[in-house]
Amino acid sequence: MTEMIVTIPTGILIILILYLFFYRVTPLNAKQSGFIIGMLSLAFYAPVALIYWPGTDVLALNITVFFMTAYILGMFFNHREKVKESEGKDVPVKWFHWAPAIIVGFFTVVLIVDSVFVTLSKEGLPKGLQQLIVPDRMDSDKVSTLFPGVMHNNYHKKESRYNVYLRQIELIESRGWKVRKGWLISAPAAGEERIFQIIVEDAAGKIIKGFTMSGRFMRAADSSDDVDFKLNEVKPGIYQAKMILPAPGVWNLNIDMIYGDEQFELHASTQIKKAGE
Repeated sequence: MTEMIVTIPTGILIILILYLFFYRVTPLNAKQSGFIIGMLSLAFYAPVALIYWPGTDVLALNITVFFMTAYILGMFFNHREKVKESEGKDVPVKWFHWAPAIIVGFFTVVLIVDSVFVTLSKEGLPKGLQQLIVPDRMDSDKVSTLFPGVMHNNYHKKESRYNVYLRQIELIESRGWKVRKGWLISAPAAGEERIFQIIVEDAAGKIIKGFTMSGRFMRAADSSDDVDFKLNEVKPGIYQAKMILPAPGVWNLNIDMIYGDEQFELHASTQIKKAGE
């Protein structure tokens, strides 16, 4: 939300100034000026967003606002041009017209609603509002209203890879291997360091040593938060990695295990609490 408070008003002001400059100083008409400014806003904002990644949701909102600002300016001044052409240059043109006003109002409402949803997903409900909504029988201090928008992998879109994954799972099950994985002590809160551990046992319950293991924790709401890690065999058959996950919510987990000439992939997920909970 902090990024939008800064980028959106600043971007709208810059676009307005540049539009008036292009429209008044250059031979471009209203629509052409709007198109040029819209493309320039993307050309300038995109590299900045890639360097200081704000998240896909914030990026989409900013780009939409910048393009719609340029489009509305082009439409508004194009209307003024047509009125002057039809009624004469000396005829005063009203600044207000119901058609563009409805469009501006519609996109303003959409922007406000989207901004609220993005803010709630990242920061949760305000404490006072959360206490009003949460039923009395529940402890509002232990209820998380965060939802980072995590989406699970859609393996039906990756059929060939999914089939390989199924064959690997079948091979593990046919050998009677059991994979025990999870956090030592307890699941961490965002920003806290915890040890993630994996142990593989054979059908007789004997720990299997000699794996090479690595993985990735993935947060679909913001891929820049993804964390790659490598597990070290701290004791024969015990594989560990120290982890810090930066944001609360559900994280998807992919684990790659190499045993001799064989490679296996496992999928899982974990819930990370909000800091301070």
